[in-house]
Amino acid sequence: MGSGLEDHSSQKLVCVDQDGRETGRVIDRKTAHTAPGVKHLAVQILVFNSKKELVLHERPITKVGGGVLDAPTTHVWPGETPLQAAARCLRNEYGITDRLKITILEGFPYSMDYTDGTCENEFCIVAFALYDGLLIPNGEEVTRIVRLPAREVISELVSRPENFPVWLKDSVRIMMTDGEGRRLFA
Repeated sequence: MGSGLEDHSSQKLVCVDQDGRETGRVIDRKTAHTAPGVKHLAVQILVFNSKKELVLHERPITKVGGGVLDAPTTHVWPGETPLQAAARCLRNEYGITDRLKITILEGFPYSMDYTDGTCENEFCIVAFALYDGLLIPNGEEVTRIVRLPAREVISELVSRPENFPVWLKDSVRIMMTDGEGRRLFA
C-alpha cells in the first residue's frame, strides 16, 4: 500500500454522494483513500497569473497520486465551506496569504485506483484565482513550481496525460465552460 496514506491519515473528511451532496457522514483520510475508497469532497484551485500562465506544482511522490504536475488541491473539512478550504489550501501549498478573489465553479465526481491499495474517490469542486505575488511553496506539498501558458496546458493534457493527475483534465473542462475561465485559456 502506498506510503501516501500515512500523510494526515486521521484527518476527517466530508462524505458526499455521486452528485457532491453531503451525506452527513465523516470519514478519516486513510479509509477514504484505501481502495476502493469512499466518495468525499475536495476542491481544486487553478491559479493564473496576469500572463495567462497556469501555476502548477510537482506533487511529491510520497503523496497519493504523486509525481505529476498538479494545481493546489485539498479536501473540504467538516464545518468548512469550499471557499474556506480553497483559501486554506492556497496558504498551505503556495504560501499565499493575500486575500484573493476565489471563484467557485461546479464540480465533478471521479475515481482512480492506483493498484497499490490507494485510490481517489472524490467529488471535486473547481475554483480559480488570479495571483501575481510571491509564492512560498510548502515542501511537504510542492516539489517545484511550474508556470505554463494556460493554452498549452490544454494540449499537454491530451498529448501527455500521464504528466497530470486524473482530476486536472476535468477541472480545465469545467473552467472552459465559465466565461472568465475560458478567457484565461485563450
